[in-house]
This record gives sequence, structure tokens and C-alpha cells, in this order.
Amino acid sequence: MTNITSTQGFIIHDQVVDQANHMDLIFWIKTPEDVVKVIISNERPLFFIESDANLNLSFQGERKKLNLKAFNGRTLDGIYFNRHKDLMDTREHFHKNGIRTYESDVRPNERFLMERFINGEVLIQGQVQMIGNMRVFHNPQMKALGIHESAQKPTPNFNIMSLDIETSMGNDLYSIAIHQIGDRDIKKVYMVDESGQYTNDELTTFYRSEKELMIAFINDFPDYDPDFIVGWHVIGFDLKFLERKCQQFGIKFNLGRDGSQVRLRERKGAGWFSTIAGRQVIDGPPTLRAAFYQFENFKLDTVATEVLGANKDITETGMDKVEEITRRFLEEKHALAKYNILDCTLVLDIYKKLEIIEHLYRRVQLSGMLIDRLSSSTRAFDHIYLPRLHRKGFIAGNTLDIDKESASLGGLVIEGTKGLHENVVVLDFKSLYPTIIKTFKIDPLSRLKGDVNSTILKNGVAFSKTEHILPEQIDFLLKQREIAKTRQDKNLSQAVKILMNSFYGVMGSGGCRFYHADLATSITSTGQWLLNESMNYARSLGYEVVYGDTDSVFIKLKFLESSQKDKAGTDLARKITTHLTELIERDYDLESHLEMEYEKCFKKLFIPESRSSEMGAKKRYAGIFENGELYFSGMEFVRSDWTKAAKSFQYEIYKRFFNSESLNEYIKNYVNDLKNGFFDRQLVYSKRLSKDISEYTKTNPPHVKAARLLQEREPDKNIRKIDYLMTLHGPVPLVFAPKDIDYQHYIDKQLSPVATDVLKFMGISFDDIVMGSQMSLFE
Repeated sequence: MTNITSTQGFIIHDQVVDQANHMDLIFWIKTPEDVVKVIISNERPLFFIESDANLNLSFQGERKKLNLKAFNGRTLDGIYFNRHKDLMDTREHFHKNGIRTYESDVRPNERFLMERFINGEVLIQGQVQMIGNMRVFHNPQMKALGIHESAQKPTPNFNIMSLDIETSMGNDLYSIAIHQIGDRDIKKVYMVDESGQYTNDELTTFYRSEKELMIAFINDFPDYDPDFIVGWHVIGFDLKFLERKCQQFGIKFNLGRDGSQVRLRERKGAGWFSTIAGRQVIDGPPTLRAAFYQFENFKLDTVATEVLGANKDITETGMDKVEEITRRFLEEKHALAKYNILDCTLVLDIYKKLEIIEHLYRRVQLSGMLIDRLSSSTRAFDHIYLPRLHRKGFIAGNTLDIDKESASLGGLVIEGTKGLHENVVVLDFKSLYPTIIKTFKIDPLSRLKGDVNSTILKNGVAFSKTEHILPEQIDFLLKQREIAKTRQDKNLSQAVKILMNSFYGVMGSGGCRFYHADLATSITSTGQWLLNESMNYARSLGYEVVYGDTDSVFIKLKFLESSQKDKAGTDLARKITTHLTELIERDYDLESHLEMEYEKCFKKLFIPESRSSEMGAKKRYAGIFENGELYFSGMEFVRSDWTKAAKSFQYEIYKRFFNSESLNEYIKNYVNDLKNGFFDRQLVYSKRLSKDISEYTKTNPPHVKAARLLQEREPDKNIRKIDYLMTLHGPVPLVFAPKDIDYQHYIDKQLSPVATDVLKFMGISFDDIVMGSQMSLFE
């Protein structure tokens, strides 16, 4: 039975499926009532070739004349295909025969959405049919739901399943736990009990074998019907392990909404990815990193403790944890079920507290990227830029065809004035690079259209004042930021920030089809000019500038301003903004959108001497605020590759230094305590491997040596991160519990460098203090 209906919803997942004679685009859409399947079978994939290309080749496509041009000025024709495979085969055929294609790397599902300006939210109207328990639309009209309308909507009531498994160190599956929220709250643990001695209860169901457990879980899954599957390393560990179990037992790992199998793949350096038709898998650690959360590490226990103040049921680590899990499986299965389900609940609680789903939802609404593509800023740029470019009559090239020219300049960083400074205000440009783009009309089209009616920047590149796309998009995003501020919508604000700040990086990346050295260089050189102008103007007002970095300037207040620091900083930021506005209007006849803001004031600021010269350091400083709070930038205290011992040592050194307290006794006592083993738990190095261990051939740094030792013990383990200690025999993995710690290594390589920054300024040697030749400091 079919009828015409309309609804609106949020696109969870999409697919491209080639049939015998056509291509289907499939969209799984969450509506207020259900999840519907939309099948678009009347869309033809295409790419473009130059109109004067002489095709003496056979290919399965239709050529059409179009009134479009490439950036090189050549007119283009479109080549239309029935299936995506036909497009891919023809593209390869053309390239082998020297025929250039344009936009042949744009996937048809993404083209379909971008050309309709659909950003996650969509209006559907058309013929609907009930197939089983699902509503299916065939070739309906799909229209964008405007951002102003979708921004008013609360996040849909998604069904979110937290999934976690427990296993042995080998290939034994103990249990699968799920905790799902949404339409209903579900908690269940599937657990193996070969003995048949345990009785099912409200939480746990027991199975006589792993195969029986897997079959039951897969059979039950359609009834749960989650939109999102969440977890901690849920793709690279949990789903990968379950897939291996299915292969072992000859079972199809069918978790897709259409009954299709899970597909897992690993990308070098990027981790594991999954495809489950109609669903999305959202893995905790990479999602939090992408949202710019920072923790000591991304272990579930660490994040749960910091975010929730909660701990896992089993707090042991390494082999001790595995042994306790195995003990519970053998002796206390219900206790293991409790541990298993608690991990699921902790993940859900973290997602809820940090509003992770809401954050992803807002990012989709702004960027147009579906959740599984949010990490690709270049594709987000395409989604925003390409359809607007097409309406200007232009087609872009393929990403791989872009000429990779010289790299752009970075932001301006001046050497700091080394030493201790008092009453230093920090002034920041508000969204410097986006507002440069908006003010000076910098984008790929305006560069192409640069002529007599153009702005010629300091680096000599011309940009059209009238033909551009990106400045309007920046303007839209800035307005969204103000809306977010008014509504106190931190997720919208963060989504705006991530997308808007990505534009500069994308245009300066060789992975972007619009890359041109002039684009990124024009932005950074203009930023350097603006920072220099700001510093020079401050100096002209009689201020001392002690440091400058990309979009920030550090200015020492005058003596009479020290009693009203916030007011002085705000007034100075306003004066610099006014000066730049007048300068840009005078020299470029443009309206400035640049704004300098007062950010903070340091009661004391210390800029150490560079470790490679006698100049002040760049991007390294520490300060203290009026309330006694310390701030570190670029220092070891905020770096993940330094030990906890070094960080706590540095913090206390600067706390005492800023408060004019003696350092002598503290340093000597800390070194002695370290030698006596009081800080052994704080001496752990924790480092990530940027590639597979086997790929380290030219160098063999300590963390790789430790990883190789661990791999010898656990050859099947995929090691991407290693915790290790430096011993008298070199680096040894922490799980080996080494006892012969090389304390002198930590004194020389961890404590001495962080103390020397301050001690050198004071004319004192770290070694002299440790050996006792300096009796006191500040005395």
C-alpha cells in the first residue's frame, strides 16, 4: 500500500548502491515518529570534461553541453552515467588516455545533498510504502530545512546504545553488555556459562557457548534498533572482536537496519572506521579529541573520574585488570555482569554530561557533513563552496590534480622579552583569520576574479571586491555565533568555531581542491601585518610590548593603570580596533570586521630564555593572575609527553618563584624524594606511535623500543600508545612492572630542564643546588 505523505527529519546515514542498470542513493532519516528509508533511483552521477576534448573512446555515459567553465577558463561538458561504477571506470579510462576530468572525485550522495543545500535536516514529500515495519519513500522531493528553523529544534530523541564486551587476553568472549536510552531504557548482559549453573536474572542472560551468545545478540539487535552505537574504542576493539567471532563461527555479523553486515576498515594513522547501514557508531576517544576536550589520557576510567567523579568497578590496570575480569568470569559471573554494564552506563553518562550528541548534531547542521564525515574539513568546505561556485558558472578540479605549490607563511611570532614582567595585559583578535577573509574578500573565486576592481594586499595578490563566496559564509557563521551567545548554546558556538576556523587550514592544505598558495599566504601575511600594526600603534601610545603571537599581543600596562587593569586593557583593545578600522578604510576602501579584545591580565609574566639562543623564547611562557592561579603556555606542564613528576615539579617551582619564595630546599628535597622512590608512579612516559612499529626503520626512539618489547610478549596486540619507564636497562613497558628505575635520567632529562628556565634567569645552577653549593635563594 502506498500513499503521498510528507515529513521532516535528520539524516543519520547514507549509502550509494549500484543496481543492474541504475544507481540508488539511500538515506536513513530519523523523523519524529520513526526512522524512514529514502531511495533515490532517478539521480545520475556525473563529472565534467573540457568541451574541446576529442573522445575517440567508448564509454558508458552521456555527454551534454553545459554553460560552465573551469578555473583555467576552459568551457566544460558534463558526462552523465547510470551507475557510480560506470563513472569510476570511465574516469580511470579517461585518465589513462590523457583526458582530464573535473569533480570526478565528488561522491554522488554528497553531490545530491550539497546541490540542495541540505545540512542534515531535510523535508521529505512523496510516495511512501510500508515494507515490513519500515516506511520507505521512493524518489520523493527532498528539500533543505533552513538553519533558522532547524536551530529552533531540540536534538531528536535518538536511540543510543552503549556497547561493551569483556574478553580474555586471548580469543575468549565472556560477555556483551548493552545499555540503551531513547524510546525505552534497556540494560542487558549476554554472558557465556558453559556449565549451565547460573540462573538468568533481570540483567543477565546466560548461554552455553560463545556461538549461542553471538546468535542471540544478533537476533535480538533489530528489536533494539539503535540509531547510534557508542562506546570506548568500540570500533577497533569491541566490534572488531565480535566480527572475528562471527567469522570463527560462520555467522553473518548483520547489524544493519536492512539486515546487512557490519563493515570495518582501518586507515593508517587515523584508526578504525565502521559502516552499519542506517546507523552510526560514535567512538568516545576520537570524538572527544575532535571536540577539543583534553584529559590526562583518554582511558575510560580517567575521563569518567574527571567528568563524572565516578570510577569503574574494577580499578586495576594492565594484567591485574585482565586477571580480575577472568576471576569474576570463572567465579562471580554476576559481579562481572555488573562491571560490564557499569562501563556501558559510564559511557552514556559521559556523553550526556558533555552533550556529545548535541554537539555532533549542531556540527552536522552547520557543515552539512553527516556524523561519519565530520572529521573531514575539506569535504565540509566542498559542501559549502561547490554548489555556490556552480551557480556562479564555475566547476572545480579534482583534488589530486591541484598543483602543490610552496607552503604558506605561518602566523607572526616575535621573540619574547625574556625575564619577569608585571601587569601584562593580553589582547586577542576575535576570530582573526575568518575576519581577515571577510574584510579583505579572500577566497578562491575572488582570487580568480581579481582585476582592476580589486583589493591588492601587501603580498601583491589581488582579490575581487564583488565576486566572492566565502566572506558571505563567514558573515553567516558570525551571526550564528551571536545567536549561540544569546541562547547560551555552547554546542552551536563550538560548531561555529570549528567550522569557521577550518577554512584557512583547508585552503592552505594540499588535500583541498581549491588549494592555492596565494590564498593561505594572503591570509597569514595580512595577519602578520595587522599584528605588527597593532604592536607599533601600542608603542606609539607609550606602551612596552613584551610578546606577540599570531593573533595575540602582550602589553605591559603603565604604572598609573595598574589599579584598573581590566578597564585599561579594554580601552587599549578598543583603541587598537579603531586604529585598524580607520587604516583599512583609508588604504583599502574596505569596511573592517576585525576586532581586538581584552582577554586577561597577568599579575606577573615570565618569559624564559630560548633553549637554542640568548633571545626570549617563542610560544613558551608562564604567568600568575591576581587570584593566584597559574597559567602555562607551551611549557612542559601542559605537554602530554612529559611525566607527572616533571609537571608537578614545574608547577611548584613557578608558584614559589612568582610568590618570591625560596626554591633551594624545595628543589633539593624533591630530587631526594625522587631518588628514594616516592614518585615512581609519576615517572611514566606515555606516548603515541604515529605509525606501525615495523615502519620505524631509520630511528628507534625510546617509546618505540618499549613498544617492541611489549610486542614480543603480545605479538597480536595492535600497539598505538605505550606507557613506559626509563630503567638502567633502557625503556621498559609499564606493564612489565620494572623496578630498576634510572633516577638520574629523570633528574637530568625531566627536572633539570624545567628548573633551569627560572634558575638561569636568577644566575644559579641546578647542579649547584642539587650538590648543595648554593645555600639559599631569595635570602
